[in-house]
Amino acid sequence: MRIKNLGVKVSLIVALMVTLIICITYFAVSNQSNALIMDLVAKEAAASNISFAKEMEKLQLDAMSRARIMAYSNDFVDALLDRDEAILRDAFDHYGEGLDLITVCDTDGNVIIRMHNDQKGDNVINQYALSVALNSGRNVSTIEKGTDMGLSTRGSAAIRDHDGNIIGAIVCGHDLSSTKYVDAVKAYTGSEVTIFDGDTRLMTSLTDNTGARVVGTQATATVINTVIKQKQDYAQQVSLFGHEYYAHYSPLITEEGVIGMLFAGVPIDGALAEQRSMVSSVLMIGIICGLACVLLIIVFNMFAVSKPLKKIGAYAEKIESGDLGISSATASTVDVRSSDEIGVLARTLERAYAQMKNYVGEIKDRMHSLAEGDLSAESTYDFQGDFVLIKDSINEHVRNLNLIMTEINSSSSQVSSGAKQVADGAQSLAQGSTEQAAAIEELSSSISEIAEKTKTNAATADKTSTLSATIKENAEKGSRQMDEMILAVNDINEASRNIGKIIKTIDDIAFQTNILALNAAVEAARAGQAGKGFAVVAEEVRNLASKSAEAAKDTGNMIQSSMEKAELGSRIAGETAASLNEIVIGINESSGLITEIAKSSEEQSLGIEQINTGIDQVAQVVQQNSATAEESAAASEEMSSQSNILQQLIAQFTLKDGDEALRHLPSADRYMRKQLAMPEKTKDSYKSSGRDFGKY
Repeated sequence: MRIKNLGVKVSLIVALMVTLIICITYFAVSNQSNALIMDLVAKEAAASNISFAKEMEKLQLDAMSRARIMAYSNDFVDALLDRDEAILRDAFDHYGEGLDLITVCDTDGNVIIRMHNDQKGDNVINQYALSVALNSGRNVSTIEKGTDMGLSTRGSAAIRDHDGNIIGAIVCGHDLSSTKYVDAVKAYTGSEVTIFDGDTRLMTSLTDNTGARVVGTQATATVINTVIKQKQDYAQQVSLFGHEYYAHYSPLITEEGVIGMLFAGVPIDGALAEQRSMVSSVLMIGIICGLACVLLIIVFNMFAVSKPLKKIGAYAEKIESGDLGISSATASTVDVRSSDEIGVLARTLERAYAQMKNYVGEIKDRMHSLAEGDLSAESTYDFQGDFVLIKDSINEHVRNLNLIMTEINSSSSQVSSGAKQVADGAQSLAQGSTEQAAAIEELSSSISEIAEKTKTNAATADKTSTLSATIKENAEKGSRQMDEMILAVNDINEASRNIGKIIKTIDDIAFQTNILALNAAVEAARAGQAGKGFAVVAEEVRNLASKSAEAAKDTGNMIQSSMEKAELGSRIAGETAASLNEIVIGINESSGLITEIAKSSEEQSLGIEQINTGIDQVAQVVQQNSATAEESAAASEEMSSQSNILQQLIAQFTLKDGDEALRHLPSADRYMRKQLAMPEKTKDSYKSSGRDFGKY
């Protein structure tokens, strides 16, 4: 169902807001109080656990202090030396008040006397406190298990004779399985406490449903793992034996390791119940106050808001329907007499109604004048606020229409004369374009012939370049062969020199042979008749040596002549090779020039082709211009007829004086600067009108 009454809407919104605030407050207070209570309970549990641990420390120190007092007493030492049990028990009664155990042993750990029973003679050397006192003489306070009881606080001291020799040890302690210790801690902390022997409750203040203490029960696996195995404190809300506690567990750590746990738990059932009761009371008070506020708001909205707003709404609906009563001289009223914001709204609406009526009437008159074609009158009514923009827009519209119509009227005649000028110019342009097209066609033909000749020259230059390259290769080949011939002549020359050396050697041999022959002839002459035959041989040898020398001389002369001719041939070959090199260089230069000529001819041919293509394009453009000029002449004739129609249409409007219309524009050249806020298409068409005809 849709609610139309504003008072009901406001009342419902307020009711929802009050309900939401109450709920948020309830949950916030509840959560905050829960958190606060849990924080306080957690701190109380931690403090109780600390107090419990300090109580255990006090018991340890008390036990060690009692042991030291008795160990340092001369009477006690003398009684131990004499094994006087009566004096020792008197010391137990005097110094052992409040203790649960006192044990005295010799240096071997054998029990001499106990306070808590008559057993003696057993060995207790395995007990940590006694073994430390006997072995090192150091005093120790700790918690450990005894032979006939569970966990107990232990304080030990070595007993020395008058010469300082250890003659035994004494240990004092408190039995932690006694109820008096946990009850004492509960009495001053207000928390439930428990002593664990390992993971089992040795003594506790906790009870089950029957009221019996829950000794002998075990802790949970989580607690055992955290406290005993990991040696860490454990604090958490737990449920124990039908009750909720905030528990704090801490490990009992001695030199032997973790031997148990201490527990302190604060009951949270009563605290949470009290907190819930307090929050419920606050919630009930809030609900009552909220309902009272909602009721007052509903009554107020019905009489002070809804009724006058209905009247204002009816008046606004009248304005919305368009019933402004323009033809009536009186204005209706809202009939709301309150002086608050609603009354101010009603009176403001009445004034707005009257003012809107006047504005709409003035706008109606101006639009009627425009509809009848009267562009000479502007609105002078005193508009207010944003309606001033409407007035300025109407007046600007009238001024713009005046200027547009005036400009159109003056431009239509210019369009007519300009159209004639365009037609004449287009005709001349068409004729000139036709003549220009003919000239371009002749020029294109000439350029084509030049291009053909240029291609022929380029082909001839290309062939010449190829022939020049062939001649260049032949000249280079001849130059290489001449170089090879020079090398051969040089080799012949070198061989002739070597032969000359050999001939000289033969000449030297002939000379020596001749000398030997002479010596032989001399010796044969000396020998007389016996050497006559030997002289003949020597003569023949000398003749042969002379002939060999002459032959060697003739051969040397011939070789010398050959060497001179070979040198002459080598010099001539060198000069010929130099000439061939110069020829090759000249051919190279000539070939390069011919190649450049061929390349230039090709480039010239390409340039002529491009010129020919450009001239063809120019010829096409000229033909198109000629056709366009003829079309422009036809369009100008049509423009002239349209300008006559435009002048007839403008004559239907009543315009202001032309100078008066122009004075409303911002500068002398008003059209070109402001452009009358015309659409872009209108401005573009006006720019191409008679104002640009003069440039033709």
